[in-house]
Amino acid sequence: MIISRTPFRVSLFGGSTDYESFYSRFGSFLIGFCLNKHAYLAIRKTPKYLSHKTLLTYSTIERLNSNEDIQHSAIKGVLDYCNIQFGIELNHFSDLPSQTGTGSSSSFIVGLLNSIYTLQGLTLSKEEASNIAIDIERNILAEPGGIQDQIWASYGGLNSITIDPSGNFYVQPLFVDQKFKQEFINRSILIYTGKTRKSFAIARSLGHQRTDNHKKKLLDIAYRAHESFISLDIDNIGVLLRDTWIEKKKLSSSVSAKDVDALYKDLEADGMIGGKLMGAGKAGFIFGILKDCSCKELIQKKYINNIDFSIDEEGSKIIT
Repeated sequence: MIISRTPFRVSLFGGSTDYESFYSRFGSFLIGFCLNKHAYLAIRKTPKYLSHKTLLTYSTIERLNSNEDIQHSAIKGVLDYCNIQFGIELNHFSDLPSQTGTGSSSSFIVGLLNSIYTLQGLTLSKEEASNIAIDIERNILAEPGGIQDQIWASYGGLNSITIDPSGNFYVQPLFVDQKFKQEFINRSILIYTGKTRKSFAIARSLGHQRTDNHKKKLLDIAYRAHESFISLDIDNIGVLLRDTWIEKKKLSSSVSAKDVDALYKDLEADGMIGGKLMGAGKAGFIFGILKDCSCKELIQKKYINNIDFSIDEEGSKIIT
């Protein structure tokens, strides 16, 4: 039995610049980190004497006699890519709901890739896992979106990601010490809006070249945010998160919603300097930076959907 653990992520700056339609012309620069909230996959080869060939347990159950009949597109995409002919039994567990802007789809695929390779006695580097997951999602499954989520899931940590026009990426840990990381987490909040959304329609609206001017501004903010991390200026990181959210909402009317805007204003009134809705938009989680640590106690009491978290430094890994 192989069990993989793969983190979800918080994309702070540069989101939407990681679409090929943009980075192929202007490059991309992103800042974010991985949460200690994970997708878990338990997988094994199906014992030969069982009545089924493949058994998949996630939000539904698939019991199959042929891998060609798999309905879960991500699982089928990975098995087809890896040319898996044998049967598998798979169970999926998650710390957070899917379709909430945490990169859960990519975490699932990266974790499954690591599990399948390990099951065959093979290993994947973080770079290889990222590139294969990107290829599966963007090319084989033809799903719209960027390429940062697969990288975060593979690498973990608090990093910057540079993507050049050819699609090559470079992951660089932010040069901050553990004391800064702890203060950053202590002044951060993650609030669940209570709603999920299908991200593909929103992602398609963010991929058009007509959004280039707004994405260039998001890219500029990301570079300025990097300077704020270097200077350990958490207040300004909060201000730049607010600026990012203002600019991101200009990309598409689908990015926000009335209930999200109302919750955002309430959080500002309760001490949030700035924040943003994670992922493509519409619903999911709001991440924010507080004026000081004392505000967090109020947030924790007032908002029952407040999530405690820290930074996952390891990325996707096999835990047994």
